Amino acid sequence: MNFSADTDSSSDREMFTPGQEQSIQTEQLHQARYIIYKLLSLAYLYPGDIDWNTFICESPGILGEAAGVLSLDITAETATLSRLSNSLDLEQICCEHTMLFINNPNSYSIAPYESVYLEDTIMGRCTRLVREQYEQCGLSVDQKHSYLLPDHIALELDFMAYLIEEKSMQSGSFSLNTQNRFFTDHLGQWMGRFLTDVRSVEVHSYFLSLATVADTFFHYE
Repeated sequence: MNFSADTDSSSDREMFTPGQEQSIQTEQLHQARYIIYKLLSLAYLYPGDIDWNTFICESPGILGEAAGVLSLDITAETATLSRLSNSLDLEQICCEHTMLFINNPNSYSIAPYESVYLEDTIMGRCTRLVREQYEQCGLSVDQKHSYLLPDHIALELDFMAYLIEEKSMQSGSFSLNTQNRFFTDHLGQWMGRFLTDVRSVEVHSYFLSLATVADTFFHYE
């Protein structure tokens, strides 16, 4: 925006009213939340299913900016992720992901599913309820991720990002009811224990830093 040199007080204008300023700040908060949910969702997918090189190079900076908007201190974690971007390759991280979340022949794996944590089973009632919520919004799992059950952590995180984008930012009304309900009924019930499990085993610093970022964000939520 260009400004004239006229300093006459009568020509001064307030750019925003207090209500407009608050609306803009609220929108920025929702945008930051959307970004973090979206990036965490991608991070918990199998690395071979995403553009891994672009993700690991760009995500630390994007996470850091979004965290700054929310006043979250994840500086150490984003620094670690940024450093790892120069050394981690796709094959290595795919092996780490498989051993941690899918199948580890030498130890137990951490099942990233809500029903495992809440019902001690795969494809439990949680799975059905989550799938029904997706369907009510006209959503279905992308074909390349169809091997994931509906209550997989990556899908639940992505659904939260969808709710923020579709129900808040695009509609212009910042009703948090749907988001709060899904978080309270689902992610909030098991995400903390899942992250504790990840942080309690000997994992690569990538997954440890990722879990710390997620834990910090979920305490904010």
